[in-house]
Amino acid sequence: MSPIDYLEKLQAAEPGLAEDVAELASLHQRKLWHQLTLKVEECFSKPEFNKGTLPVELFNNVISDFGHKINLLKLSQFAVHVAKHIPDAQQTVEFLQGVAERLKEQKLPRSEQPLLFLKMHVAQQKLEMGAVQECKVMVEEAKAELDSLADVDPSVSAAVHYVSSLYYKDQKDYAAFYRSSMLYLAFSPQFLWCVLHCPRPQVKKDYAAFYRSSMLYLAFIASDSLGYDFKLPLAVDISLAALLGEGLYNFAQLLMHPIVKVLDSSPYKWLHELLECFNHGDLHQYDALCAKHAAVLNAQPALVENERRLREKVTISCLINQISDLPPEQRRIPLATIAARTKLSVDGVEFLLMKALALHLIEGSIDQVAQEVSVSWVASRVLTTAQITGLKDRLDGWISRVNAASTTLEQESIGVALEVV
Repeated sequence: MSPIDYLEKLQAAEPGLAEDVAELASLHQRKLWHQLTLKVEECFSKPEFNKGTLPVELFNNVISDFGHKINLLKLSQFAVHVAKHIPDAQQTVEFLQGVAERLKEQKLPRSEQPLLFLKMHVAQQKLEMGAVQECKVMVEEAKAELDSLADVDPSVSAAVHYVSSLYYKDQKDYAAFYRSSMLYLAFSPQFLWCVLHCPRPQVKKDYAAFYRSSMLYLAFIASDSLGYDFKLPLAVDISLAALLGEGLYNFAQLLMHPIVKVLDSSPYKWLHELLECFNHGDLHQYDALCAKHAAVLNAQPALVENERRLREKVTISCLINQISDLPPEQRRIPLATIAARTKLSVDGVEFLLMKALALHLIEGSIDQVAQEVSVSWVASRVLTTAQITGLKDRLDGWISRVNAASTTLEQESIGVALEVV
């Protein structure tokens, strides 16, 4: 059946779609491929064109006929949109792979990015089917391909980082998930319309990689373009990833991102409070929040399972904040002072300092005789607006002291000059 014959049949069968279908047929007959592409995109945005098997039929009978004449990335995006309407996961994989095979057979120029886009959605389906190893291989290959491409469309980068984040979430590597998601959110929203309604796999392992992939993922999308039903679970996932990810002691990048604000109008407001607490390293507030939100915290298995790690992380964050708040010339700190702020014994403080030194969060030396630590360097970190304001105040104070010293030197030099004369 030719595309025109199919559209005429569809027009008769669906009177409510007659006007749009007639325009599709007219554009196809006049070979106005760009306008036809825009019209197809418009139709797919309407609920009437997304019922039952209609998207699949429209793709197979119409779009596939002129697909090689339009932007190939747009063709692959249409294919992914259509794939959401195929109920069977294996059939979805076969459909997407079929589209990819046809692109390869046609050997059209600039097909690398469309093929990578399709590949990532096949990988997502594989993950949902439980073929974790196959998904892993495809994600690793995709990252290498992405690095080799120039002028990559944001939707393609987003696809790679989104599926990477899902894989790392599945592996409980929250750190990699977090980083990929943050990168994903920083870029354009074009990728979302074809992935937002895909089911999300259940969490298994590997928090750190999960965090990293999420940070990348967020860099490729504007959070305002996300629907609430997608944004809230994503915000919860990334926040938990930040708390649980190995080696993550700075949360300002996430706290400065608009996606966190969605937690405040949800039952997960406590999670935002917890992130703020960890970022400031406030142990007293941490204990207060644990008591206040005991029921919801105990309902999060990952938090309960990693209770000791969380306590250690907030304590290290407390130490880093305490040192960072001091001017460099005042970073010879009595262990008792650190003990008071971290709620540890002096012996516990020594262990904490050794941990921070081992993680290369600080550099310095511990004087056990004098019971003090001398810190020569603190790891750089992202600052919140409030922390930047505090840093500005410190710089203003330093400038005032420099100006005062300069004035004093000028006055004294005048006296010296007079004596010489």
